[in-house]
This record gives sequence, structure tokens and C-alpha cells, in this order.
Amino acid sequence: MGKTVSRVVIVVLAAAIVVVFAIGLARKGGKLRFALVPKSIGHPYWEGVREGMNAAAARLGVEATFWGPPEASVDKQITIVETLISQGYDGIAISPNDPESVKDVVRRAIEAGIAVVTFDSDSPESERLMYIGTDNRQGGRVGAEEMKKLLGAREATEAAGEKLLVQVIGGKPGAWNLNERIEGFKEGVAGTSIELADVLYNQEKAETARQVAETALVARPALKGFFGSNAFAGPGAALAAKGAGKKPGEIRIVAFDTTDDILDLMVEGYIDCTLAQNTGEMGRLAIERLAEFARQHREKKAFDRPLAGKEIMDTGVTVVWPKDVAKYRVKPAGKK
Repeated sequence: MGKTVSRVVIVVLAAAIVVVFAIGLARKGGKLRFALVPKSIGHPYWEGVREGMNAAAARLGVEATFWGPPEASVDKQITIVETLISQGYDGIAISPNDPESVKDVVRRAIEAGIAVVTFDSDSPESERLMYIGTDNRQGGRVGAEEMKKLLGAREATEAAGEKLLVQVIGGKPGAWNLNERIEGFKEGVAGTSIELADVLYNQEKAETARQVAETALVARPALKGFFGSNAFAGPGAALAAKGAGKKPGEIRIVAFDTTDDILDLMVEGYIDCTLAQNTGEMGRLAIERLAEFARQHREKKAFDRPLAGKEIMDTGVTVVWPKDVAKYRVKPAGKK
């Protein structure tokens, strides 16, 4: 029995050594392997990122995987990143569901020599090498400017007590990018006749997005508008307004992103405008920067961190009106 156990132990140890050696060879000189980990893969918003990733990977001759939880989940996202670390990937780009939750796993990846960047949503206090995506606070400010125009908002000192009530809809409370948009929106309407109701959250689910908007319409009959900070919020608000018998334009809605349901509701007149993110650029730049960092590490066994102020790559935001919808129906790979 003792000899049998010893043989089993030797076989297991030998197999483990082979696996470690194989991973080491891949990391030293094999084809670079990268993974992009979104908050979830259950929404068409992410397809632009995937297309940009694939186009860049094909051009650079590297392998790229797009792997996220079916629905937004902090725990499942971390498990995926841990798996990628154990498999010896050269670089990982992550859109954190919660900025605090990923700090430890990002640190472990960096310590293992795996390049880590964030995209779409950031974890500023983690050890990630850089952030690639929308300047979300500025995006919120842009949304505020459009809402002010739509409602004819005036400076508070000139409004003679007039209050234009607007409901802000978020995704999950811990999402850094969505919170930045909300804060930017608040900054943009401050000092005007627009009054904001307490933020409601749709938990990154379409049905919940409609339900919370319906609740807001019932609870606040004087509601004049919605600002949706994620791709679920705009359609949820529009469908709630439509279901409540509101006419197009009766409730002003400023949305985020250019998914087909948002574009359809813009054509119907229920969503006034939306803010387009350059998702293809996020995917392209994530692969390009990961490749640079990974090659650095192969040569130096270290990463050259960008200088202060250079660790953020803003991919921009564009205001889209109904007249622009046709341009956003079909997006070539890597383009907005």
C-alpha cells in the first residue's frame, strides 16, 4: 500500500511540474494570451467591445478571450479572473462590477507578472496599470446639459421657485463608472431649477429597470424626466412612460449607450437622446496596451507604469439624437 501511494504521489507531482513548466514556456516565449472580463455578457452593449478586441487581436497576432459572468456578479467576476491567473494568461482587462472587490485579485495578477488594465469601469485605487474608457463624470455632465435644454431649465436664482423633478436611475450601487456618471449629472444640474429625486437602481436587469421607473412615475406624479446611467435605464424609463399612457416627449429621457432597444425607442420619440460610448475603441486599446505591457514584462520582468495623468485613456462620448440613429444601427468592428 505504501509503495502504491508513493507512486501516485510521484505521478501527481510530475504532472503538476509539467503543467507549471508548460505555463512557464507559454509566458516566456509563446503566443501572447489576453482576456477581457466585462461585468457580464448578457447585454448587447458588450458586443462592440468584443468586436474591437477581436479586430486588434487578429491584427497583432495574439490570442484573445472574452469571458464574463452571464449577469453582473462581483463574486463570479473575481472567480473568472482567478482562473485566468491560474492559467497563466499574459494580460487581463477587467470592467469591475465593484472597484473595491477587485483590488486583491488585481494585485495578485500583477505580482504574478500578468498585465492588468481596466476598461469601461475603473478601480482607481487598485494596482491596475491603466484605465481605458469613457470619462464617465464628464459623460454625466454632458447628459445634464442635454436635460437642461430639454426641460428649459433656468438658473435657480431666476426660476422663482420652479422645480423640475428628474429621476436618476443607476445600475448596481457599487459600480464605479455609473456612480461617476451620476455625480457628473448632479454637478451639471446644480444651481438650476432641476431637482433630483433619490437615485433608484435597476441591478443591471431590464425588467427591474422598468419596474423602478414605473415606481417613480407613480410615486412622483410631477416627474419631468429620467437620466439613465446605464444601458438598461433608458429603455426601462421609456417603457414605463409608454405603459403609463404618456405621450412621446411628455417625460424627457436622456439615456446612455446605443443598443437597438434604445435606438428603437428614440425613433418612437420616447427617448430624447442618448450618449454613445466608443466601445470598439475600448476593446481595441485594451488589447494593444496589454500587448505592450506583456512584452515589457517578458523583456524586463517588470512593467513600465504610465506617468501620472497618462494612466487614463478617454475613449470619448457622443450625443446621439433621433436624426443620428441610422449611423448607429450597424457598427463595423472596432468603430463606434
